[in-house]
Amino acid sequence: LVVEVRAAAIQFGLDANETYTTYSDVGRDTLLLVLTASPANCLCPETWRYPLGGRLPYRGYFDFDPGHRAAAEYAARGHDVHLRPSAAFSTLGWFNDPLLSTAITRDSVELAALVFHEIAHNTIWVPDAADFNESFAQWVGYRAAQRFFMARGDTLLAIRALDRWHDEQILGAYYDRLVERLDSLYADRPTGEALSRGRAAIEAWSRDTL
Repeated sequence: LVVEVRAAAIQFGLDANETYTTYSDVGRDTLLLVLTASPANCLCPETWRYPLGGRLPYRGYFDFDPGHRAAAEYAARGHDVHLRPSAAFSTLGWFNDPLLSTAITRDSVELAALVFHEIAHNTIWVPDAADFNESFAQWVGYRAAQRFFMARGDTLLAIRALDRWHDEQILGAYYDRLVERLDSLYADRPTGEALSRGRAAIEAWSRDTL
């Protein structure tokens, strides 16, 4: 499947280069942990600068212990912290990224979308623009997967890919509304109990709305 998706990516005009022409067994079920952190009274995430990617609001840890320590340090400073697993990453075409064992536990639609997603990063990457880069790659991933499965005559998987892109759009609208509510709360610069009450109310709204 990955070989066929690579070929389709080239036909679609994406820069596949030598990405996913080899395979690597990571030897564990989690490739890396990705850390994001932001002060609890604003939407202003910590950022880190990378030689190829520019300044980005996340940091990856292939060694898990430093990741957990960094998350604990930011939490102790009063930050909201999220430490999540990631099954894949891209070197943006600078190196020949292998297909990793952590990526092939997905279903066919997700695996195809992942390959298109990472190859999209090879094709277009704007430094310091994480939101655009990831949104672009998500769009390419699912819409290219839809086109790929339709060309194979697999209507079921093509519809599934389109449905998942629609889910991404719905979630995007939900997150826009959540951000608006948080921005409104933080604009008044609340502290102490007022900040806690405001965040609790938005958390309840976000959970119920989701």
